[in-house]
Amino acid sequence: MLGGRPRNGFVRSLAQAVAAPSSEIWLAWPPATTASQTPMAEDSGPAKLLAMGGIRTAAAPVPVPVLYLFPVSFNAGKAKMAMQLSEKGAVAVDRFDSGFVLHMRDNYTLEYARLNPDTMAVPTLEIDDKVITESHEIVRYLFHNYPGPGDREVQASGRAAEMWAFVDLARSWDEYVFTYGHMGAQSSDMANGIRLLYLRYYLGQTLREKPEDEQVLVSAYVNKIAGIMTMNRVTGGGATPEAKEKEMQTNRARLDGVLAAASALLGSSSGFLFGDQLCTADACFLPILRTFLVATPAMFEVVFAKHPNLREYWERAQASEDVQQALLRCVRKGALAWFMLKKRVPKTILAYKMGLLRAPPLPDEIEERIRAAAVRKWQEVRG
Repeated sequence: MLGGRPRNGFVRSLAQAVAAPSSEIWLAWPPATTASQTPMAEDSGPAKLLAMGGIRTAAAPVPVPVLYLFPVSFNAGKAKMAMQLSEKGAVAVDRFDSGFVLHMRDNYTLEYARLNPDTMAVPTLEIDDKVITESHEIVRYLFHNYPGPGDREVQASGRAAEMWAFVDLARSWDEYVFTYGHMGAQSSDMANGIRLLYLRYYLGQTLREKPEDEQVLVSAYVNKIAGIMTMNRVTGGGATPEAKEKEMQTNRARLDGVLAAASALLGSSSGFLFGDQLCTADACFLPILRTFLVATPAMFEVVFAKHPNLREYWERAQASEDVQQALLRCVRKGALAWFMLKKRVPKTILAYKMGLLRAPPLPDEIEERIRAAAVRKWQEVRG
């Protein structure tokens, strides 16, 4: 089977609209966060489009690791797979908690911005006395502190440096450009439009309430808004067809390199990338194949025709309970439909299309800061 069970096109289109990997907002219902929910996190991507996170020490350790994610997020998938394979997840699936979040809305609340001011994205991991807001830092932390059986095998074989070289190569591919490039400008503009409205709503709330950390939050919101504006300029309706195609061609070349490297590592092996057991390299590579499953299933035949051993690898991966638990069950039709309805995604999209979501007016000074930040971000992205 190429991609598991066939999935409903409407559900897939909703997932694409909110995944790739945004006042007054006038709503017939409030933004969907309650006191019982912990709000939630996108991740990195040429200087990559999305903001880069990091790692910091928290005031106190958490009793159980908490990983904030969106079910179809590429970078959250890497973190979830790495957690599943680590000592924290390999023994029992309840060794860590997952905080599911609609990342074009829920991750922009003040509470989440305080947890992850770096990116306001997924994944974010609270573990020990650390808060880690970058998927690559998450997988490195788990590899060095809580290696599972596959990672211990890599360490014992002396192949850790080779493994990290492959992981770095896989990081060169920008999933955001791939996914949004295949979505089309209309869907991309809608998702980013919703993001920008909620970001401006919570920025306006910060300015009204003036909390002690107001300046930190304002800077975080300004930078995030500028980042979303830059994303849209590169991949959405703000991009010229020529610029968008050039960006996608460059990214396709990176993807070809990653797939060829994975194929070479596998050779004629009947195992995984670095041995008989799944390891961090697989945790960083398998979400690429899941992206095909969610966004462009036709890619499988193209890739497998060129790299036949990747077909067998994907089939072995799908037979793994760890892969099912971390990556695949959450993107099945029923699971995605339940998530979308629980998070009121159709209502949010309908309200946006009907013009019921309205950004508040912001002070001229703040608007100028946003414009200046967007110029800086564009210069960073274009080099």
